[in-house]
Amino acid sequence: MIDESPNLNSADKILEAATKLFAMDSFAAVSIKQISVASGVNSALISYYFGGKKNLYQEVLYTEAEKFLKLQDKIRQQPGSPLTKLRTYVDGIAEMQQQNPYTPQPMFENYVRSKLYRIHQFMTELVEEAIACGEIVADIKATHVAFTLEGIIMFFFLMHSHICELGNFKNGAELDYLLQALN
Repeated sequence: MIDESPNLNSADKILEAATKLFAMDSFAAVSIKQISVASGVNSALISYYFGGKKNLYQEVLYTEAEKFLKLQDKIRQQPGSPLTKLRTYVDGIAEMQQQNPYTPQPMFENYVRSKLYRIHQFMTELVEEAIACGEIVADIKATHVAFTLEGIIMFFFLMHSHICELGNFKNGAELDYLLQALN
């Protein structure tokens, strides 16, 4: 698994190896030794460059987030309608996922199967019922609507403490956001 990219410096090799390892396993399960072996770099350099595994993990997260920000900047510079730019952004994210597929961590995988799958099934059933009684247009896939709503709800859940600032909401108006998204 040693990276043979001669153009990468030691810090880049560590970051690249850590990104792959953390995508496959949990923070706790990935060891400094694994990162060292995968990168082909002495384990002491992990502390030297990143100050330890926790800081390295944060750098992995920042680096991955930066890819989305660069994609956004690129799209902002392109001509086209807002809808065209939105579609380009979605296509770009899909391409990034295809090039570097995320493998759910084992702990998360168990959680997905035991909890989130049931949530998705429930949401899909409700959407199917709404389609059947004419409350939602019939030419839409229920599972796609369910995924969209789940994404909105998950983002809301993750960002709840910042929702008022980001969404320019008054305190207590968070529920209005979720209801507007549903509508």
